[in-house]
Formats: sequence, C-alpha cells, structure tokens
Amino acid sequence: MTENDFRNIILKRLTERNVRESKFEEMVYYTHRMLERNYELKSENLAITLENEKLRKGIDAGGGIDLGSIARIQSLEKKLLEKQEELMDLHKRKSDHQSMIIDLNVKVSDLQKQIEHKNISLNEQQKLNQMLKAEVNLLTVKVGKLEELNSTLKDEHTALHLLFGSLEEKLKKTQAENAQLLERLMKSKAKDAEKMNEENETFLRKKNDAMKRELAEAMGSDSNTILSPPINEDAFFHGCSAPNVFFGDEIPNKVHMKFDSNDGEVNAVRWSPLMERMIATGGADRKVKLWDVGKGNTYELRGNLIGSNQAVTSLDFDSTGTLILASSNDYASRVWGINDHRLRVSINIVILSI
Repeated sequence: MTENDFRNIILKRLTERNVRESKFEEMVYYTHRMLERNYELKSENLAITLENEKLRKGIDAGGGIDLGSIARIQSLEKKLLEKQEELMDLHKRKSDHQSMIIDLNVKVSDLQKQIEHKNISLNEQQKLNQMLKAEVNLLTVKVGKLEELNSTLKDEHTALHLLFGSLEEKLKKTQAENAQLLERLMKSKAKDAEKMNEENETFLRKKNDAMKRELAEAMGSDSNTILSPPINEDAFFHGCSAPNVFFGDEIPNKVHMKFDSNDGEVNAVRWSPLMERMIATGGADRKVKLWDVGKGNTYELRGNLIGSNQAVTSLDFDSTGTLILASSNDYASRVWGINDHRLRVSINIVILSI
C-alpha cells in the first residue's frame, strides 16, 4: 500500500468516527450550558441571600421596616424561590442527562465491541480474499496450461484424423486390390479344377480302355473266365458294390458338392458310421460342426460343438455314432454328445521335459 492509501484510510476512519460520535455533540453543548446556568443561578442565589441578610441586619439595626424594604424583600424572596425551582429543575435535567450519558456510553461500548468483531471478521475476510486471489492465480495458470494442452491435443487429433483418412483410403485400395486378387485366385483355382477334372477324366478313360483290353484278351485266351459286371461309378461313390468283385483304387473325376463348412481352414472331416448323410468338420474357427448332406447337392447345419480353445486338428466318431472325439492345438482332446451337442469330457495333455 502507498502513502496516499494510508491517508485515505485514516481520513475515512476519522469521518466514520465523527459520524458515529456527532450525536453526543448537542447533548454536550446543552450540558455545558446547563452547568453554566447552574453556576449563574448559584451566584445569583448567593447574591440574593447576601442581600437578604443585609436587609435583615439593617432591619434589626434600624428597628423598623418601611414598605419599600418589605416589597423589595418579598420580590427577592419570590425571585429566590424561582431561582431555587429553576435550580432544582436544572439538577433534575442534569440527572436525566447523566443517565442518558450512561446509557449512551453502554451503547457506545457495545458498538465498539461490534466494531472490533467486524474488524476481526474483516481481517479474516481479507485473508480469505488474499488466499482466494492466490488460488485464482494458480487456477488461471492451470487453465492456461490446459488450454495449451487442449490446443496441442486438437492439433494431434487433426493430424491423426488426416492420418486416419489416408489410412482408410489405403485400406479401401488394399481391399479393392485384395478383392481383385481373390477373384483372380478363384478364377485360377477354377481353371486348375477344370484342368484336374479333365486330367482325371482322361486318366479314367485310359484306365477303362486298358481294363477293357485286358478283359478282351482274357476272354480270348480262356473261355471259362467269369467276367465281372461293369463298374457302376455311382454305386461305388455311395459305398455300394457287387459281391465278389474287386474294383481297385478309384480316383474322383468330378466335384459332387461344395460348401463353406468352417471359418478359415478346414483341418478334419469325418463321416458318421451310422448316420449315412451326417458329416463332421473341424478347423481354425475352433468349432466342430455337424452337417446333414442330402441328395440333390443340399446341406444343412445340424449343430455347433464349441469348447475348444485352439484350432481343431482331428475328428472321429465312436462305434455307436452317438459321441464324437476332437483334438485341438491347445494340447487337449474333447468328447461331445451328438444328440444334445454338450461337452462330455475334456482331457488336457501335459508335456514334461526330462
């Protein structure tokens, strides 16, 4: 605080004191006047008393009183009574003023105590105000830092957004290229399949021709040879065969049915020993799926057997066809029920090094 500030505070407090204590000014003035009047009345009363005594002594010495002296004495006595009454009235007013002064002193004391409390509260509020100002300054600094951080984060977000846009564009291009490559791969696989089918058909045709030649030679050399009936490829595919006939190895010459059984690679496929049209597949999606493969190139999912933690590697049905066993890459083998699709047994394999 500067010197002018101290002067302004002192002037303000003096002005407040004058306003607070000016109500006693009139009372002090009248009390002073009353005291002066009291002294005057006492002086006049004393003078009248002396004059009265002189008159009495003169009367006693002269032996008589004239009418003028009597009238003067009466007027002096009357005046003395009036002065005494006025003096009593002044004493009464003085006592009233004294009681008022006492009350006002009590009030002044109470007001001073209130002022002290107010000053204490003011000091506390000023301290609190200073603390709040310091806290506001700290918060202002923090807000500035947060604004800078927010600006930096906005810039980073903008940069990341631009990077995300470029990466998304690259992803779209990559997906488009992947789709093109996949289409080319499918076309290449289709061509390979057609070529393989042609090779299989050529191989089967050559094999059939060779078998026909061998049969013709056998018929020419030995008339007693019993010829086996011609090979029914459809019956061989469905597992039926004529009795006492050996067909040898047969290479498939066409695709009978094709469908996506599992997500990802398919590692194992197994026919049910009892249910002719049911097959089980297992692969990288950690699931064993049961399929009903019907006639006319139709297939239907009959159940998902879940519980494996890694890719399924091998499958096998039991002899009754009611249970299925699967092994997986998590070093475990599991058994499910075919009818209720519930996991029955889980066997974990622990490999110990020696």
